[in-house]
Amino acid sequence: MKDSQNNDVRLEDILNTTPIAVSWSSLSSGRIEYINKAFSELFGFVLGDILDTESWFLRVSPQPEYYQNVIAPWIHEYRDNASAHDLSATLFCKDNSVRHISMCFSTIGDKQLWYFNDITDHWVAEERLRARSDMLEMVAKSSALKDILNVIVKQIQQESPLSLCSVLLFDKDEQCLRLGAAPSFPDFYNQAIDGVKIGLNVGSCGTAAYLGQRVIVEDIYDHPYWADYVQLARQAEVAACWSDPIMSSKGELLGTFAIYKRFPSTPSEKDFELINFASNLASIAIESFRAQEALQKRAYFDHLTELANRGYFFQQCETLLNLSREKNFPLAILMMDVDHFKKVNDEFGHKTGDLVLQMLAQMSLSILRRDDLIARIGGEEFAILLPFTEKDEALRIAEQLRESIESSMVLSLDHQEVVFTVSLGVACRQDGDCTVDDILNKADKALYQAKAAGRNCVFLAVPQSNTLF
Repeated sequence: MKDSQNNDVRLEDILNTTPIAVSWSSLSSGRIEYINKAFSELFGFVLGDILDTESWFLRVSPQPEYYQNVIAPWIHEYRDNASAHDLSATLFCKDNSVRHISMCFSTIGDKQLWYFNDITDHWVAEERLRARSDMLEMVAKSSALKDILNVIVKQIQQESPLSLCSVLLFDKDEQCLRLGAAPSFPDFYNQAIDGVKIGLNVGSCGTAAYLGQRVIVEDIYDHPYWADYVQLARQAEVAACWSDPIMSSKGELLGTFAIYKRFPSTPSEKDFELINFASNLASIAIESFRAQEALQKRAYFDHLTELANRGYFFQQCETLLNLSREKNFPLAILMMDVDHFKKVNDEFGHKTGDLVLQMLAQMSLSILRRDDLIARIGGEEFAILLPFTEKDEALRIAEQLRESIESSMVLSLDHQEVVFTVSLGVACRQDGDCTVDDILNKADKALYQAKAAGRNCVFLAVPQSNTLF
């Protein structure tokens, strides 16, 4: 017995020097009888914290059913073998941090000897490389920004299973944050956050965006930044929020990335590193998406008025006209031209002429409906597509445009008031109309009649003749 005890002591001493986390349990009782120093350093537990194999795995597994569905069958399969094959798993440590490990066990008499290798760094590197690759592939394929950001958020939540993450996008015009991606938050929370103005004491994200620096709130319920949002946080069951501003390569604010916790929590160095990774990845995604948006805008929109250009207008008209014939719904097109525009340019200069066109665009957009499309198709010539619109409604819209523009004005560079008017021609789809050009030609002829009639009026193209409205 004495020799056996000495052998046990020597074995424990040896195991305490190995860098691999080791434990052994009784095969008959399942009780864990020994853990080495590396085991305590890896997981944070001492022997007194652990009762048996099953209860320990239930405590450290992310899913309650993990032991029953994975660990127990694995143990049963290799119980009578000398050793088991390696099994990879994600386990919680005593301090609720996460470790990705490779584990196996061997059976020696009545003992099961367990070995745990920490592969967290390798796992994280591979997963981040995969997430970055997936994101860049989605960017290259012009995927929706929300889908790209969801990939980033889910990657961070996979690395930190007890975290909830969100990406909010900065709306420069409105000085607010818009929902980018927050797949694990309840709808009521996302709806409340979407559109929140940035500023001091506007939660972690609103404050981080306003200050342009990271904001760490370890306890939401006892922090001034969250004073107005405590009830919302309680309903969402979050108690800590660490938010990082997402900045572009030029130092401009793009949005925020946030990690939320269910309990008051202080970030570790690894948490900070995780936030940096997520913010940088989100910055690449948002910047790439906006660059593509800008390219598309230049391809399809007029740079002066920011309205659709001729090419995009014809493309959309062709699509709607085909659908109109197929579904048999009404469609109208307006042609609109600025009266005496050359005189404006000659008298006040081309910069004032540009102001006139920009004002016309703004006034038109304020009157037209969501599904309507207006385009600048020439110097001072505009075309308007009115889907699902009968003749009387098209005439009403045309007259409303004419009256509103007639009552508007711009100031020239020398502060003179410049008033201007427009003439409009209206054409509606007929059964015989085969192409967009057919309808546009009719609208253009009606526009010519409006100008011939003295300008600042609306003409309707009809099968037999043009009628002044």
